[in-house]
Amino acid sequence: MGQPRLKWGQVERYLLRQGYEIRPAGGDKIIIAPRDGRQRSRYVVRIGHTSCDHPGTELLRCYVSRLHHVFGITIADVMRER
Repeated sequence: MGQPRLKWGQVERYLLRQGYEIRPAGGDKIIIAPRDGRQRSRYVVRIGHTSCDHPGTELLRCYVSRLHHVFGITIADVMRER
C-alpha cells in the first residue's frame, strides 16, 4: 500500500494555518516560509499550475518531496491537520 495522495486544498489550508505566505505567479503558486526574526531571507517553493489549479487537484509527488526537503513538511503533518 502506498502513501496517501495530497490535494492542493489540504496543503493550502495547512500552510495558511502554519503562517506560510502563498502568492500567485501566473498559474503557479509561490510558497514563502514564515518570518523567524533571525534570517533576512526566507525559504521559497514554487508549485506548478498543474498541481494548484483547484482545491481538489492532486499534488504531484515532486512537489510533495520539495515541501519536505525545503520546509520539513510531511504527508502526515498535512493529513493530521484535518
